[in-house]
Amino acid sequence: MPDETKITAGAPNAEAHNKAIADKLADQDAAGHSMAPVELAETGDALDALAKAVTEKKADDEKPVVDSAKPAVESGKPDATPTPETKPPTEEEKKKTAEEDEARKRADEFFKDSPALPANASPKSSEAFSGVKIRAVREISALEAKNAELSKQLAEASEKLKNPVPPELEKELNEHRTWRAKLDVESDPKFNSFDKEVASAQDFVYAQLKKSPAITDDIIAQIKKHGGPENVNLEKIFAGVKDPTLQRLVESKIADIEQIKWKKEEAIKSAKQNIQEYLSTRSKEWEQSATHHNKETSKHLNGIVSKLDWFKEKAVDPKADEPARKEAEEHNKFIKETQAQVQAALSDDSPEMRAIMLAGMAQLFHHQKSLASEKIAHEATKKEIEAAKTQVAEITAKYDKLKNASVSRLRESGASSSGKLPDTKPENKVAIPTTQALDDIAKQVMEERERAKSGV
Repeated sequence: MPDETKITAGAPNAEAHNKAIADKLADQDAAGHSMAPVELAETGDALDALAKAVTEKKADDEKPVVDSAKPAVESGKPDATPTPETKPPTEEEKKKTAEEDEARKRADEFFKDSPALPANASPKSSEAFSGVKIRAVREISALEAKNAELSKQLAEASEKLKNPVPPELEKELNEHRTWRAKLDVESDPKFNSFDKEVASAQDFVYAQLKKSPAITDDIIAQIKKHGGPENVNLEKIFAGVKDPTLQRLVESKIADIEQIKWKKEEAIKSAKQNIQEYLSTRSKEWEQSATHHNKETSKHLNGIVSKLDWFKEKAVDPKADEPARKEAEEHNKFIKETQAQVQAALSDDSPEMRAIMLAGMAQLFHHQKSLASEKIAHEATKKEIEAAKTQVAEITAKYDKLKNASVSRLRESGASSSGKLPDTKPENKVAIPTTQALDDIAKQVMEERERAKSGV
């Protein structure tokens, strides 16, 4: 049995040595380089230079300004002006320090989840990195403030767009609308009924005055020239007429004219005082007028359409053959589309739709004229066909007669076609010359033809 291996005195501990090797390997990458943070010389120098520049600039800003006009401090006397180390900070410096502290706090809060410098980084590098974060936070704050300002301007612009008309301009516009509406009241056809009543009363007065021989057409024309009998002093006319009854009639009718004019003025005055109510009433009247017009048009249209047989849908018989069902379905589809177009035209009072309907009416007249011409041509053709049928029937009857007459009836009767009695003497056919025999045969043939023509 071999001897046991013994650890000599002073040799390193194997377990501690192996653990140190394992820890060293764990801190190395695949290439065998250590992964411990190493300060880069170039980066560190650059950050140190940046920190130095910032520190020098800050020191220059805080350096007190020496006034050359002040006398120099006498030697041996202490300087009463406090040094920068003992001088208390001003309000501006306090404010600046507070802003820097606030900026640093915001930077730490903003960049709390961002990568940080290594633990063994130099103080200058940490100060420079902190300055970069503070500067970034300040720029972010400036952008946020600008964004807030732009958002505020956008909100104000959006609010203005909701009501782009300024209140004073809207007020002026409403006043102009009211003034124009008041002018429209005076020219409203609604008040023309008063003028018609006045004109009728004036005509009655003229007719009564003409009954008197003292009133001529020239006098009536002069009264009309002044605007009517209510605008003329009729005392001289009544004195010339000398008819109390006529005078009372004329005066009564003139009083009626004045009352009618007063009613018109009161109606216009009331409409102007309640102009908004007047406009609302007129708007409702216009809407009702348009609706009433469409209803009346629909009533007349339904009456006309009900007389059109082709404008009705056909029942689709499921037992019918395919062509018949297809024809009925196409007809119903056409009817539905036409009805929809008619309803759309019924509620459309635009000039374009009116022009389309007038053009359609002209097209209908042209189609009716074409149908009338075709009907006349059809009637003429029908008469020609009837005449041809009659002529064919006559020709057929004559042809049948000729066909029936072509059969010889010599065997049925021995009577002579000429009506002469036959010669009782026996004919000596041997002694008849040849020429005479041929003549007799020709004569007999001619008689047979005449008998066939006569139908005997």
